[in-house]
Order: sequence, then C-alpha cells, then structure tokens
Amino acid sequence: MKFLILSCGTGEGHNSAAKAIRNYLIGKGETAEILDVLSFKSERSRKRVTGAYGTVIRKTPWLFGLVYRLGAVYDRLKLPSPIFRYNAGYADRIYWYVRENAIDAVICTHLFSMEAMTAIRKKYAEKIPSYGVLTDYTEVPFYKDTQLDGYFVPTGEVRGQLIKRGIGAEKIHVTGIPVGEKFGQKTEQGRAREIIDIPPGKKVIAVMTGGAGCGKIATLCKKLDKLTDGRHAIFIFTGNNMKLKQKLEVRYGGEKFRILPFTPYMHLYLKAADVVLSKAGGLSLTEVAVCRVPLVLMKSIPGVESANVKYFVGNGLALHSGFAKGAAKSAMELLKDAQLADSVRRAQSEAVHPNAAADLAEIILKEITNDDPVLERGDRGRVSVR
Repeated sequence: MKFLILSCGTGEGHNSAAKAIRNYLIGKGETAEILDVLSFKSERSRKRVTGAYGTVIRKTPWLFGLVYRLGAVYDRLKLPSPIFRYNAGYADRIYWYVRENAIDAVICTHLFSMEAMTAIRKKYAEKIPSYGVLTDYTEVPFYKDTQLDGYFVPTGEVRGQLIKRGIGAEKIHVTGIPVGEKFGQKTEQGRAREIIDIPPGKKVIAVMTGGAGCGKIATLCKKLDKLTDGRHAIFIFTGNNMKLKQKLEVRYGGEKFRILPFTPYMHLYLKAADVVLSKAGGLSLTEVAVCRVPLVLMKSIPGVESANVKYFVGNGLALHSGFAKGAAKSAMELLKDAQLADSVRRAQSEAVHPNAAADLAEIILKEITNDDPVLERGDRGRVSVR
C-alpha cells in the first residue's frame, strides 16, 4: 500500500508524529512519504506561515490563545471558518498529487491537512481514505469542520469532545499520540548514560525548551545553578533555536551545564534523566511519559498547551509550576522525594500508551484492505484514484 502523510511545520510535534507513523508503515513493507501540507499552497506560503508561528509562540504567545478563543466563537455561532477556506484553496493540488501518485490513503497529523482533505471529499466523487491524528490532549473548535474516515486521539476524554462536535463515535479511536519506537524501547538508565557518556553518580536534569524565549530559560538556568552542585548534570535542549543556544552557552556553558541543539538521541537523554522540565507540547510530553521520567511542566502557551497541562497534572503524570523559579524548585523536589517521583512514573505508565503509531497504522491498514464497512460499499482493497 502507498501512503501520503501530510504534516505541517507549525510545531515540530506534528512532524515527529508523522515520522513515527511513516517508520512503522515502512517497517511493515508499505510505502509512505511525508510532505508539508502548506507546500501545496507554495513554498513561500509554507515559510511565511511557519515563520509567523515561530515568532508568535516566542514573542506573543497570548496571540495564539486569542486565536484559539476566536475559534471557539466561530464554533458556537456556526460561522464559516476562514481557516477552512484557506486550506480548501490548495486542496485541488493535493487531489491531483494523490491521483498521479496512486496514493491508497492519506494520514493527516495537522488540522490544515484534515481540512484540505475534507475539501477534496466535498468536491470530488472519488473516495480517498483519509485519517486525522490529534497530537495534543484536547481538540480544537475547527475539527468540527472536518469529514474524515477516522480520527486517532490520545484519551477517552478527547474522544468525547469530538463526539460533541458532531463527529461519529464509530470513527474515533483512542490510541494515544504516536511517538518514535525508540522512546518505548526498554533501555536501563545506566545503559543510556553509558551510551551518551554521562559520568556515573550524577543527578541528571533535562530541560526541553521548545525554542522558548531566552530570558525565561536564562532565569531557569540561574535558579538551577543556585540549587545544584557538582553532583548534578543539567542538559538544556534548545531545538533548532541556535540563537538561544549561543546565548546560553556564553552564560552557562561549562562542567555542570551542557547546551545542546536538536539531537536524534533525545530518547537516550530522557531515559538517562532523573527529572525533566518541559514546555507543554503534546508530542514532547508524550515522549517523556513513554520514557517514564518524572516531569515538571513550565509555563504553557494558552490554548492546547494549557489543556495538555490540565490533563497531565490532573492525572498525576507531572508537576506544574508556571514560572522558572518554581519549576526549578519542583524539579529538586522530585529529585529528593523518591515516593513522589515513583507516583509520577506509575501514573505515566497507566495513562500513556507507547505503541500508538503501530496501533493506528494497523487500524488503517485493516480498514483500507478488506474490513472497513464504509469502503465495502465502494472500493475494496486498493482504492482507485485514477
């Protein structure tokens, strides 16, 4: 079978989920590729939208929350969605790409691609099996405008939210958020530390900034520096934010602190850690929880990240302290209180499923071959889009 996975660069979590699904499908002998859905609009549009998103979350996160609230207003008033109209504008190009490349099914890890595939479904007679994957612990109002064959959600609570939005219960599968297979693989802490060369006997603190503004992370580093000593190793992960990395290296680079950019070995650093401090992106939190590491959530972006915090803290999967000084104190509390740390790990083990990518891929494979009753009314097996 041949799959197209449509992601979006507005948040690396969507891409990470897409890669986890792609890798599983390829491992099963299927063909799968990932494309940024906005590239069908234009490369200029893709860069402009992703650049604007990055600027907003770093400098004016309140604006993101405002957009989220406006979406709720559109939902209540049943107004036409401007976001749907934007994504429908390039849907024809996706349709012709699917036809020309004989794609069997499309998997969407972002709202934009879900809306574009819905626009295709409304315009064209051919049925292109299309599925949506939610990468946060809540829905957003605009999901109600989508019409796909299936949706994969992290929790039963999110399933209920989509049902209230008018999406059929039979289409919604609670699988968890897909993360890379390596995060769920068993690796003892000592072995992980040996691989990435962390001296034995250290208390390891990992900080996942999500490319956050330097001022708040610098405050966090200052507080951690005061609360720790030579027995601690602190890893600050700055992602692709090289400006942040350089500024932190000037002030905190040395024996205790290590300032690291994006790394393909993040799973090993998480398994090596005694505690993690993180922004509240759904994919990042899931990776930490799958690795079963005590977690402290830092200040979140209003909207979906606030909902992620609510779910993780409410279910005991993490502690929360919005400001840098409080987050540092909470991290030290987890390091000192073994019983509290163990309770967080147990909650993570009970609530977060490590094999979501495999589970959702198997459901899709089953549906588009023989067993989907919707497809049985039309095409069976390979879907013809020629």
